[in-house]
Amino acid sequence: MQLLKSRLGISTESKDAILYAIIDGILDECENVRGIQLEEKRYSDILLVLDWATWTYNHPDGGIIPRSIQFRIHNLMVKAVNNESNMG
Repeated sequence: MQLLKSRLGISTESKDAILYAIIDGILDECENVRGIQLEEKRYSDILLVLDWATWTYNHPDGGIIPRSIQFRIHNLMVKAVNNESNMG
């Protein structure tokens, strides 16, 4: 949360509720829609959520997610499918 607030230039707690909602929404979409399990301690996962949350905050009406974020999400989805097929 602090990384996101720093990136957005927010120093007060006035936007915390919306930022938490954005982060929770991203985590929920990753797990329940895209089948991706993000890890708190993996830097690439932290940066993905940070980039995605920054974009979401700056584009409240939605739109097309930048290709760099789309590619990272796609790669994680492929990795998740490969991990599942290797387990079973």
